[in-house]
Amino acid sequence: MGSRRANRPKNQSARAGVRKAVVEMQPGIDTYVTTAEADDYVAAHYGASSPARVRWEGLETDAKERNLTAACLEMERLPYRGRKADRDQALSFPRLPMQYGRPLDPPWDVCAAQVELALYLSDDAAQEASQRRRDLQAQGVTSYSIDDLSETYGNPGSAGADNAVNLCPAAARLLSRYTNGGYAMC
Repeated sequence: MGSRRANRPKNQSARAGVRKAVVEMQPGIDTYVTTAEADDYVAAHYGASSPARVRWEGLETDAKERNLTAACLEMERLPYRGRKADRDQALSFPRLPMQYGRPLDPPWDVCAAQVELALYLSDDAAQEASQRRRDLQAQGVTSYSIDDLSETYGNPGSAGADNAVNLCPAAARLLSRYTNGGYAMC
């Protein structure tokens, strides 16, 4: 996905006599990709009648931005190997030593993971199912079975159980080469 832009100031707009801050997504600050880059990714990776693509294309720009920034926040909670390329950068990528000798833009797979996670976060049914699992775990349920289906969860009292990151399988695969440890699968 494209090169990153420097910090942009937040826009101010007046509407109906009231000054209101318009918070814009800022690549390199609260997102790795723009909505236009996310739209291009979805169009290139999902068929025209794919439920995920139809859902994404049906979202307003502000909803896409909310999902993209929420995805970025979730990704920032993961423990990554290496260190930030610049100690003052806002986001976890680019990282060293993984990117020595390469352009210091976020890697493609990190940008793709953000879009995949934003797509997942835009799916209300998937979010409800994930929330039910988290609620069961919070109540101390460690496994359950229904007919031939069964699920087993880690120990709810273990370290990090309350801080589990909500990643979908596609994002988890894309980020797996950079992560150090476990995270909740959706």
